[in-house]
Amino acid sequence: MYLSKLRIWNFRRFSMVGESFESALPGVEVCFKDGLNVLVGENDTGKTAIVDAIRYVLRTQSAEYFTLDEKDFFKSSEAGSKRTTELKIECEFENLSEAEAGTFLEWCDYRRDTHKQYLQVRLYAKRVDGRIIQRFGVGENASYQMDWEAREKLQVVYLKPLRDALTDMTHGYKSRLAQILSALPAFRVNKKGGDRHKLEEDYERLKAEVDSYFSKTTEDGASILKDLNEILTGHFLREGENRQANIQLTGSELPEILRQLDLVLEANKSGLGSLNLLCIAAELLLYKEHQHHGLKLTLIEELEAHLHPQYQLSLINYIKEQTGMGQFILTTHSTVLGSTIPLDKLIVVKDNYVFPMGSEHTKLSFSSYQFLERFMEATRANLFFAKGVIIVEGDAENLLIPTIAEIIGRPLHRYGVSIVNVGSTAFKRYADIFKRKDGSDFGVPVSIISDLDVRALEYYTTKGKDYPDEIADASDLEKVRADKKKAIEDANNEGKIHIYLPNQWTLEYEIACSKLQKYLFCAIYVAEHEGNKTFQYEEALSEADKEWAKQYGGKTKEDAKQRAYDIFSKLNDKKASKAATAQYLADLLSKQHQKEIGDNSENTIKYILEHEPYLQYIIDAIKHVTKK
Repeated sequence: MYLSKLRIWNFRRFSMVGESFESALPGVEVCFKDGLNVLVGENDTGKTAIVDAIRYVLRTQSAEYFTLDEKDFFKSSEAGSKRTTELKIECEFENLSEAEAGTFLEWCDYRRDTHKQYLQVRLYAKRVDGRIIQRFGVGENASYQMDWEAREKLQVVYLKPLRDALTDMTHGYKSRLAQILSALPAFRVNKKGGDRHKLEEDYERLKAEVDSYFSKTTEDGASILKDLNEILTGHFLREGENRQANIQLTGSELPEILRQLDLVLEANKSGLGSLNLLCIAAELLLYKEHQHHGLKLTLIEELEAHLHPQYQLSLINYIKEQTGMGQFILTTHSTVLGSTIPLDKLIVVKDNYVFPMGSEHTKLSFSSYQFLERFMEATRANLFFAKGVIIVEGDAENLLIPTIAEIIGRPLHRYGVSIVNVGSTAFKRYADIFKRKDGSDFGVPVSIISDLDVRALEYYTTKGKDYPDEIADASDLEKVRADKKKAIEDANNEGKIHIYLPNQWTLEYEIACSKLQKYLFCAIYVAEHEGNKTFQYEEALSEADKEWAKQYGGKTKEDAKQRAYDIFSKLNDKKASKAATAQYLADLLSKQHQKEIGDNSENTIKYILEHEPYLQYIIDAIKHVTKK
């Protein structure tokens, strides 16, 4: 069996849908799969609330005490709103085995369409006169009670973030290790039949040897105990108090013995990471026990707080490979995990909504899932944690756009915007992550910046090539560009997902046509010469400035299109690196902007960027994901 659905009404940040509590729909419904489920998202989006909701209903195997308080009840952020007085959390379980169906037989309901049994449990709470009254119910109408023995079979394993792994795995009354060992078949004995475990018998013999060491006059221990008692009777105990101290091993029953055990990985004291690894491995022992007829659910909050990246990946791979290990629900804001976990195992938590990424929920094709699993990596996984996303196809956009955004007063980091460089024309596969089959809004504005890739006429004339069949002159070229641009926009714009295209060719070509032409020329010149052994950045810039004056100082506006192509052609013909050029161009624009701070004239970099028609699509793309 596994937890298939979690429904929440008025718990923490999740409200309800409807006016009347009795008839309202849940504020959120989370669909889980058997096996691995990973809740991803930025901080304070509701991941912990989802995990805690499960804990509050099902309780944990560690028997930790926790209860609802007033702040667990939802309160709207609207001015003057009051905290709700009622909340409800419902868990639904499916895929019960015959043994599990037998265990929960009197509480199960029957689904007619699938002819399968399912189990619903529900926690209801109400605030009354400063008290919180809780009620646990079972069945579709929550009208039944469940005995404690059955409820124990629904308890979960919970690994909280920044837990005290040392306490859990070392001896003591609250030892989690002792609880785990006690639950294993190897440590089960029939006490009613008078059976004793082998450890109890061995421990009795050890106790006898220890007692003998401190009682026989021939042993050193006896003299130590004699000296101790002389101090007590001679200086501390009152006259007539006939009491003797003794040194011995305490306890003789199996639970007491198990509470004296430590789990260690090495002779020296282990670090927190190793202790957490031991802790998780010990918890997984419980699921190796195949006679467990109940829920096998492990909740792990912020796996990155327990283990370093390599151990995280090892654990994830182990979980994916195992069968019969039960269900795992993890939370993370680690891009490492976000990039390595199969996409259909992810559940994105965003602004009080949840978006499962399985194929039944997204518009991603099967091939797109395969593609994304191959090519998703940590920087691209940022899209799961961002408030806005810019998808680009190359290094130039990836390097230039953050600088442009900074100059126009919309720094991307301040708006929580991530740039995802897909490195190809595969932007549609990434954009489809945000498209839902049910038409719901993912809540993340997405700007796709792509190239139009319709060559300028100068390309053909310079290289002595014929124009394409559909282009006879400049007017035909403009029509081809306009038609292609509209077709691409119509195919990709949906909801908050917008594609932004240049009017002509590529970003570099648009810059070559713009008032930033000279800056691009200088950046290309520096990129061409950076491989020289005597290369010095400032010297190369000075030489680039002189070369600009030499080549274009006397050119007229009539030469503008040819000049733009000539400058751009060095990138198009791969005579200079696009990435290096973009890096130097970003540096030039940023430094020039710093010099111009306080200058409001039309010649500043900021003014040109905000008013240059050739670059309008870049500005629009930035504004789309940084709306104030």
